[in-house]
Amino acid sequence: MPEKPEFSKRFKDAVARNFDQSAAVYDAFESKHHLFETLTRRLCELIAPLTPARVLDVGCGTGISTLALHNILSYSPVIYAIDISDSMLLQARERCKGIPGIYFVRGDAERLSDYFNEAFDGVFYTASIFLLPNFRQSIEQACRLIVPGGALAISYYAGLFDGKDRDALARTFPDLKYQYGAVPFDDLLDCVKSKRDFRTTQVDFRFEVANDFLFDFLSIPAQSAGLFPKVPYIERIPMVRDLCGKLTGKVSPLFMGWKFLISRRA
Repeated sequence: MPEKPEFSKRFKDAVARNFDQSAAVYDAFESKHHLFETLTRRLCELIAPLTPARVLDVGCGTGISTLALHNILSYSPVIYAIDISDSMLLQARERCKGIPGIYFVRGDAERLSDYFNEAFDGVFYTASIFLLPNFRQSIEQACRLIVPGGALAISYYAGLFDGKDRDALARTFPDLKYQYGAVPFDDLLDCVKSKRDFRTTQVDFRFEVANDFLFDFLSIPAQSAGLFPKVPYIERIPMVRDLCGKLTGKVSPLFMGWKFLISRRA
């Protein structure tokens, strides 16, 4: 079922505010840990042997995934990238300054057809789909933009897990309501699998994380808001530090989980 319009607007407004605060922190996190480059690289590996000449990067943020696509797809495809945050796009344009064939668009990822009439060989959602309340609408439009033989490539943050694949946050903090995103994975999977002429593959990706990585990740404004939504950002930081210390102290090893969906058009 589509999200109620008032919820969708409130959520998207909150996302835009959080990401407007997050640009510098995202870049600092990425330069230290290279997570989003890694996710983009995995998606590129999973779409092989496809070599897309025209790419759409949905929810490009500060351009980390956009530049990674340009570098990984070394034949230099034409890349269009869209994001709703002005401050993130400011960073993205600076990051990709002077690189030909990369075009940034400020816009709503749930209204792709308002901005793009072009056909694409590959549409990527790198760590962005779970931020779209009306994700079905975005996926529907993305699939219409993909040419036969092209692919939809999605990375989805699945959470934190112990060594027995159990939700580490829920087990350690049963009263904590950790909400980062508006899209349950099963709903996303059902949506993608329902698209005619597309064949979908799911791949899980887990890696062990230490306290410093976890703190840096969860203290990103857009992330910490999912943990402590009613607390001002500056006040969240000691709360995040305390949470990370308790979590890594009780759960060892601790794993971060991502899911990849690759949907190829016949």
